[in-house]
Amino acid sequence: MASPSEYKEDKKLSSRWTQLEGKKTNLVNRSYDYAMWTLPYIFARSEVKDSELQGPLDSIGARAVNHLSNKLIMTLFQPSQPFFRLTVTDEVTDEINDRAKEGDQNADALITMLDKALAKAEKAAMRELDFNHYRTEATTAAKNLIITGNALIYHPKDGKTKTQVYSVKDYCVCRDLSGNVVEIMTRDKKALFTFDEKVQKILRQADRGKYKDDCDVTIYTQLKLKKDGKYHLLQFADDYELDSTGFWSAEELPWIPLTWNLIRGEDYGRGLVEDYAGAFHALYVLAQAEVDVVAIAADIKFFVKPTSTVDVEALNNSASGSYHSGEEGDVTTNQLNKAVDMQMVESMVQRLEQQIAAAFLLQSALTRDAERVTAEEIRNNANELDIAHGGVYSRFAEEWQYRTAVLMLKRTKVDLGSGKEIDPVIITGLDSLSRAGDLDNLRLLVSDLALLEAVPEEIRAGIDATKFIAYCGIRRGVPYDSFTKSPGQMQAEQDAAMAQQQQLQEGEAATKFAGEAAKQSLNNQGEQ
Repeated sequence: MASPSEYKEDKKLSSRWTQLEGKKTNLVNRSYDYAMWTLPYIFARSEVKDSELQGPLDSIGARAVNHLSNKLIMTLFQPSQPFFRLTVTDEVTDEINDRAKEGDQNADALITMLDKALAKAEKAAMRELDFNHYRTEATTAAKNLIITGNALIYHPKDGKTKTQVYSVKDYCVCRDLSGNVVEIMTRDKKALFTFDEKVQKILRQADRGKYKDDCDVTIYTQLKLKKDGKYHLLQFADDYELDSTGFWSAEELPWIPLTWNLIRGEDYGRGLVEDYAGAFHALYVLAQAEVDVVAIAADIKFFVKPTSTVDVEALNNSASGSYHSGEEGDVTTNQLNKAVDMQMVESMVQRLEQQIAAAFLLQSALTRDAERVTAEEIRNNANELDIAHGGVYSRFAEEWQYRTAVLMLKRTKVDLGSGKEIDPVIITGLDSLSRAGDLDNLRLLVSDLALLEAVPEEIRAGIDATKFIAYCGIRRGVPYDSFTKSPGQMQAEQDAAMAQQQQLQEGEAATKFAGEAAKQSLNNQGEQ
């Protein structure tokens, strides 16, 4: 692990890049293999640029990564709703409530206006996110994270250029022991004419004649944490310093370095593919062996007895169904006799695919092969697999979603306050899963309560319903007291119901008395 104090300031960032790049050689070499087993284009070698990238013969790796990356982004950044909510701090809420208690009639109106303003800010931030087609680039970042364990997302300042994703080949990072980022470097290499006109002008003036429109230029960008607690920008085009300046706090830094799993003391993360590297490698080898065996079996050769009278040339040139002189057994084919061995290989392949499918949430590969598979069974399996990645959701909520929310709010001119009076709260990912789990527990509690219907009435009369609800609710982990009525409430409702019933009875009696009185009056008039 590198530290800013380990090197002296060098006005040429290319030398610093070379120093940092040398420390991630093992990671880069491993990532080439991980990509080859899954999606080769995610981390391809530079010498095969614009060439066809041959992936593994078994497509389970590509399916797994594509499925999990899309599922991850749909969980973290759902298209149908914001992934965060803006809330005010408890101090602000308490202050408004105190004003309401003191008789301030505008306190309630202030709360309503505040809620509307926060909802409007949330929608504006989500529109800004959708404007830059963020989910497309976020899916690419998720693929990098799953395969290599690392990805860097950059949000351009102007808000008009779409979000950019760097693989670990094109950026370097240094962290302290706590995992906090102390330095980031990126490398962009393209033809001169594709860069900003300001960059082109600086390079042409610095070295006349060397830089042509089609020559490649490398832009080095460094973000370094200074003593003031902010990240300061330094940028070079090849060996020429650019006049780019800027500094950001940790939360507002447009460069977001992400990791899948981060080990204490390491600068770079480790991906999910690395966790199952043994299974991927074995599957890669076995798939190649299967193809080789099938190719050999498909290569049909005919053998003719040397003593046979069959005319081989005539047999080759004859039409189908023609007659030839000879005996049965004169012409035979070679038999491979590897069916049993192939079954063993196929069984091993299926076992490895099941392991990979379980790790990458491929529900279709895990659902049992049966005529009747209930929707509840599929839902339970999916929830169990999602919870298995709960730690990843927690990391991304802190490092990815929260940082993205802050950047989008800043871009839409939302002031969070100097003391963070307004704060975005993430409501997807692990929090969404926990809410789904709470709802499942509530469904189970209702099912438990329905068991009373099966109890004979004379026995059910001796069961205290309130205590039964408490017993089941505690064991299901459901806060039953938040929606159950207290004994006082139930007694009050019973008293109110009895009073209402009494009023109805008195009203009916009065109506009946009035009717009888009217009838008696009519009868008296008729007699007169």
